[in-house]
Formats: sequence, structure tokens, C-alpha cells
Amino acid sequence: MAFIFSLIGLGIGYVLTNSIQFGMCKVDELVTEASCINSFERVGDPLFYGMAALAIVFLVLLFRPSAVGAWKKFAKWYIPIVTLIFIFYPNPGSGDFFSPYPEQIFQWLSTLYVVVSLIIIFVAKLCRPDPLKVIK
Repeated sequence: MAFIFSLIGLGIGYVLTNSIQFGMCKVDELVTEASCINSFERVGDPLFYGMAALAIVFLVLLFRPSAVGAWKKFAKWYIPIVTLIFIFYPNPGSGDFFSPYPEQIFQWLSTLYVVVSLIIIFVAKLCRPDPLKVIK
């Protein structure tokens, strides 16, 4: 269910991020409204990158359900903190390394989430003995 929810969020984020292609911000055929585009991207970018990361992790957890407990310990603090960063991250400065654009922050934090989650999932699987082998 969580995997399906993340795919739906990914789709909504994609549509909002690409509001020009979907005709959501057109004043007429030649002019697009910049404030409309910025508003949609401000919501769409975090949804797109965040839900893509969640979808990847939930897909892996479908095949490694025994690692859910270990992963949940990490996710229950990381996801709220990153959500707050996504909400309150200021508008871009100059775009250099010390003031990256919001889209870059969303990409970096989502990638970090996927990498750390995959490490936790696979380490949890390695550390937990196989119940069938213990019984024999």
C-alpha cells in the first residue's frame, strides 16, 4: 500500500514539476505565468524526488520484509526532518555550492535517503539469521 501511495505521489509531483507541458500555467498560447510555474514547482519538486526515493525503498522492502523494523528506526526521524527542510528551504541564492537551488537539495537528500536505507536494509538482512537454518 505504501509503495502504491509513493507511486501516486511521484506521478503528482511529475505533473506539478512539468506544469508547462501539461498546460497548467498558460495565460494564452504564447505566454506562461511565472508565479504559477514557481508555485507548482515549489510543491512538485519535493514530491517528485521524495516520493521517488520512497518508491525505491518500499520496492526493496517488499522483497526484504524482515528489514522493515531496522529501516523504520531510521525513517521515523529522517523523513520528518527532510520534510521540514523541503518546506522551509529558502529560495535560491546565486546557485553556487554554498547556496544551492532547492531542486539540488531535494536530489541530494533523496539520494542520501535511498543510499542509507539500502545499506540499513541489506545490513539488517545480513545480521539477522535465517529462521529456516536455525530450526535445522
